[in-house]
Amino acid sequence: MKSVGIKDLKNNLSNYLDFVRNGETIIVMDRNTPIAELKKLSKSPDLTQAFIDESVANNSIIPAKERTIITFPKSLRLKNNYKEEISKSWKQAYLEDRE
Repeated sequence: MKSVGIKDLKNNLSNYLDFVRNGETIIVMDRNTPIAELKKLSKSPDLTQAFIDESVANNSIIPAKERTIITFPKSLRLKNNYKEEISKSWKQAYLEDRE
C-alpha cells in the first residue's frame, strides 16, 4: 500500500493509476491526513440477475421468452420542448377550470 500527497498524485496520476490497475491500493494524503483511497474496482455480483434467477427457480415469475425492443409511434414521442408545451397545457387547463 502506497501513500501519496495530492500534488504528487495530480502530477503523476497516470503512474499511480498503473499501480492501481496492477492491484495496489493508494492512500491519498492531505497534509499527512488520509482523505481517500484509490483501489481497483472489485466486480460486484449482479444482484438484479441473481434475484431474477432465484424468482424463476421459485416459480415466482415467468421469464420473458425473448427480448424485444419497444418502439413508440411518432404520435407518442415527445418533442425537445415538451416541458414548455406540457406546462402551457396544464396552465391552460387550470385556468379554464377556475373560470
